[in-house]
Amino acid sequence: MVELLSPGGNLEKIKFACLYGADAVYCALKKFGLRSQAGNLTKEQYIEALNFVHSYGKKLYLTLNAYLFDKDFEELFGIIDFLNTHKPDGVIVSDLGVLNVVSKNTDIPIHISTQANITNSYAAQLLKNFNVKRVVIAREMTLEDIKQFKERVDLELEAFIHGAMCMAYSGRCFLSSYMTGRSANRGDCAQSCRWRYEVIEEKRSNQPITVEEHKEGSFIFNSYDLCAIPILPDIIRSGVKSLKIEGRMKSIHYVATTTAVYRDAIDTILSGGKFNEKIEYYMKELEKVSHRPYSLGFYLGKPKQYLASSGYIRRCKFCGIIVKTEDGLAKVQVRDKIEAGEYEITQPNFKNIKIHINSLFDENMNKKICGNPNEFVYIKIPEKVENLSLLRRCSESNSGKVEIQKVAL
Repeated sequence: MVELLSPGGNLEKIKFACLYGADAVYCALKKFGLRSQAGNLTKEQYIEALNFVHSYGKKLYLTLNAYLFDKDFEELFGIIDFLNTHKPDGVIVSDLGVLNVVSKNTDIPIHISTQANITNSYAAQLLKNFNVKRVVIAREMTLEDIKQFKERVDLELEAFIHGAMCMAYSGRCFLSSYMTGRSANRGDCAQSCRWRYEVIEEKRSNQPITVEEHKEGSFIFNSYDLCAIPILPDIIRSGVKSLKIEGRMKSIHYVATTTAVYRDAIDTILSGGKFNEKIEYYMKELEKVSHRPYSLGFYLGKPKQYLASSGYIRRCKFCGIIVKTEDGLAKVQVRDKIEAGEYEITQPNFKNIKIHINSLFDENMNKKICGNPNEFVYIKIPEKVENLSLLRRCSESNSGKVEIQKVAL
């Protein structure tokens, strides 16, 4: 069994991740979750999320992977008491102090975060003394590294397969803390690596460092996004148990689309289906979420930095959620302006359809010129679609493709 693990930055995203095919979600409470700018969950929302996830037979992992100071531990003990009453299916930690406290005060399965930068089986064997069940392996590891790691340790392995990558890769970065006072290692990264920089080495003027320059600036620390679709069968064969999508701060459209793509890809691989014939379609779908150009990360060796820009590629506008369909009409919760034109509907069952919207209506079936955010509008649909499908408007483009490479393990 290979697990698909999707991001849950808030309660709504958790629900969409489950509906669009995730086997498990990872999320955080308001403290110690390493994504302080995500919505995150109150204790009441966490309980609702836990019940929702379990009602679908899926799992919820809670992140406690920030690096703490002594002053933080009184609050941590309170969180552990709460989790012992409302147990997640695992807690994700990186700080050795947090690991020590969690292992001694709860029987919740422990997962070691990628922030801990575990790159070898010897470290993993040591962690077994703390009742660790799973290691989220460092992003610096190649496919061959992972295979050797798995042969030498019987812990579960989890690996990132999609999403943004930090220029420090496993995340042990201090740029943000130094420049802005916002610590990346406590979940408050200002993404200083995405800013514009100039590099000058004044004592080595005879050894110039060439920096590629663009009109937007020079982005020498800026990483490509990860997309592992082309080598997904090889990652599965390497022994990885859980395939993880990054993106707790991304949109519902991102969470739903990436989850649906990787769900279909995993199912196709495990069933012996024609995966290679589907790669092009998968990539076209992944081009439709907000992203930077894709690469294979470290899986086949050292990745390049993306020097052209720190901005995102956005080929689709996420316009709304179809909350109900009946008699050829769809009730849409508007997230971005909707007007007449060509649209796509992406469904939880991964069967997407294209439609043309001629007219929009209010609840009394009066025509509207457009639908604005936070409104509900009605549109005519040519066929029945699933509830909680997403409405989007896309522009076609072939740029940003990942190079497809074959690897034999």
